[in-house]
Amino acid sequence: MRYKNKIKGFILLLFLFSFSAFAADEATGDETQANENTAGTENMPASKPLQERSFTPSQVKRIEALTRQIEMNAADEIENLSFQGDTFLALHKVAQSNDPQGCIILLHGNNEHPDWPNVINPVRSELTKSSWCTISIEVPDSSKKEALSFTPKEDNETDQVEDNTLLTNEEVVFGRIDASIAFANEKGISNISLLGYGTSATYALKYSTSKQLSTGALILISASTPNQLAYFPFVELLKGSAQPVLDYYIRPNQFDRHYAQARRIAMLQRESQAPNYTQIKVTSNSEFTIDEKQLVQRIRGFLKQNTQQREQLKSLPEFSKSLFYQSP
Repeated sequence: MRYKNKIKGFILLLFLFSFSAFAADEATGDETQANENTAGTENMPASKPLQERSFTPSQVKRIEALTRQIEMNAADEIENLSFQGDTFLALHKVAQSNDPQGCIILLHGNNEHPDWPNVINPVRSELTKSSWCTISIEVPDSSKKEALSFTPKEDNETDQVEDNTLLTNEEVVFGRIDASIAFANEKGISNISLLGYGTSATYALKYSTSKQLSTGALILISASTPNQLAYFPFVELLKGSAQPVLDYYIRPNQFDRHYAQARRIAMLQRESQAPNYTQIKVTSNSEFTIDEKQLVQRIRGFLKQNTQQREQLKSLPEFSKSLFYQSP
């Protein structure tokens, strides 16, 4: 028995020795392979950070899809205007009258397009029945929406700018408005109104006050600031508006509600209450739903009472012109 036990012990020791040698060879091989991999990547460029991705289609794709749709149904509305050599989409609807009252330039909100179903489409379509032509223009995105990942900023990048009223893509947006006004003037129309929806309301506000537009009206729908810029500088600009202002909003978030309150207070503080400023807060069962029929009616009535117009095609209902009130 002792002899058999010695044989078993010898075999066990031989097995353990062989396993240890094999493990050492594996470790050496792994280390050699790791060194080879490291040596092969030393001169390779660092991997690039993930690029921004968004659930929202890019502006180029949105505009291409919209253009194809409009071409099938109303190709005559498409105008390719340009600013600094770059073309942009403008949708032009002529007034349903041989004697138009003026033209309204519409600016859609961020991540939207010139025929956006909320606000923009009903306004640009319905106001032509009241002898106004409409030009809805493409507005560059001011920010990406619902990013899945992001590209880290370089150390020298900053969100701060010297001019605290400078808006993202401001020069481009203002240049496109200029081109649209020039287009309307070529059609013999000089009475120009501006309508800005969402973030574009602040672009319209600054353009109107910077250019001191004195004809037509300035219409702000659910105004907000791009990238939640501080709104105080734009409130101060609003005090100098030479156009009558219709400020129309519906149950905004807290930031936009404060912006609306600041606009109302600023306009109350003016030495002269001319031109007219009307703020309308609309009640609704939804935070984002605007009664489009009521909106169009308010705009038509405001334009009739506050701009130089000839007789309209249809008689319009009268409504209060007080500084601000809550719509029923």
